[in-house]
Amino acid sequence: MAGAALLLAGCVTDQGLTDRKGRSLSLDDEGSFEPAESRFNTFKFLDVSKSYSTQAYERDNGQGWAEIVKWDTGKSYVLIQYVNSAWFSRSTEDRALEGADFRKIAAKMGIPEAKHQMIDQVSPRTKGWIGKNGDCVAGFFAKRFKRFTPYDNDRGYSDAIVEFAGCSKFSESPEAIMQGINLITEADEAQLAAAYLNIGPLGNNGSTLTSQNQTWTFEGDWDGVSSEIEGEVRKKGAAQFDFSFDITEADASCSGTAITGSGTGNTGTWKLLCDNGLKADGMWTKHEGQPIKGAGADSMKRRISFELKS
Repeated sequence: MAGAALLLAGCVTDQGLTDRKGRSLSLDDEGSFEPAESRFNTFKFLDVSKSYSTQAYERDNGQGWAEIVKWDTGKSYVLIQYVNSAWFSRSTEDRALEGADFRKIAAKMGIPEAKHQMIDQVSPRTKGWIGKNGDCVAGFFAKRFKRFTPYDNDRGYSDAIVEFAGCSKFSESPEAIMQGINLITEADEAQLAAAYLNIGPLGNNGSTLTSQNQTWTFEGDWDGVSSEIEGEVRKKGAAQFDFSFDITEADASCSGTAITGSGTGNTGTWKLLCDNGLKADGMWTKHEGQPIKGAGADSMKRRISFELKS
């Protein structure tokens, strides 16, 4: 998923990735959640069904929060990343407007460029793209969820990144999703609790990263470090994989771990450490029939992406 690294940027201390104030930037797995327990009103725009899997992650005791809802074996999803007491930079909005991330998502959904729609509106502040082709929809945009704060440096920039794609179970148009998706309200909670009262809890039945007998390789790209990283992957338990690789350009050896989230086997977190002091972490996701894909950033805000291929 294109936006997975946005909550990861900062500097390295003995405690790992931190921001300029020393707060942890690592992602903590908060497990699965039910529709009325979400921090966002995502399920207002989806058909009522128990086939969804959910996963939440937090950073810095909830100051950064991410939620993902998946279905159709991971082919369809809604991902929201939110900063609770701050906002994203103008450059993040500019990136959303540039559209490269959206075009990748739309291409996977079979949405041609003629059906792409740029969104650049003042209220609610929204910057990015949406698209639709038949039953398939996609969107990637930055949006302001919270009201203006009393801080002098609050310029009203976006505090959320929303990404969605799929060809089933979306009950509203991309335009309606773009305009309406936001923090959940008490009325939303009551509505969703009533809607899901008689169908029971969500399935949240994902598979783990892969089966015991599969062999996988690591292929990655680290901005400013190496564009061709290759390594080995080893299974460790039912929901953990260890990987390792050498970086010739930096004369370094690195090792890392990818852990499956507790609520769904289709996503999780990863982290790595190199013997020259480089560190990075982020999120991974798995779509049916595709390699496991991870994205994140190191202490110098350099993006790292990789695939685990069988």
